[in-house]
Amino acid sequence: MENGTATPTTPSGAAALDISVEASGPWLTVRLRGELDLNTAPTLNEQVDDLVARRSPPRIALEMSEVTFCDSSGLNTLVRLWRRTTAKDGRLVLLRPPDLVVRTLEITGLDRYLPMSDTLPDDAP
Repeated sequence: MENGTATPTTPSGAAALDISVEASGPWLTVRLRGELDLNTAPTLNEQVDDLVARRSPPRIALEMSEVTFCDSSGLNTLVRLWRRTTAKDGRLVLLRPPDLVVRTLEITGLDRYLPMSDTLPDDAP
């Protein structure tokens, strides 16, 4: 799904995470808005997996400035996406993650593996 939008819902029917994708040069920016948790992580995983499969090498930027919550399922999804992207000689970067995500990544040591940035990187490896 390039240049599109998906909105998974929680069991109560309320939207928990809005996902949209935009192309910017060699990068695909996946914008996330809402909660990244047990209910929404599978949808993000599926959509980014599809993007990784269709791009060679994949350049995926997860724009996270509007993520309001991230649990262990969300962290697991970020690690899985990073592994699949780098396995295909690609790059995955977290754009503008909120403090709650940055702090969790630092506590778990995942900040050493998941690059974070305030701006979209250039296309150099």
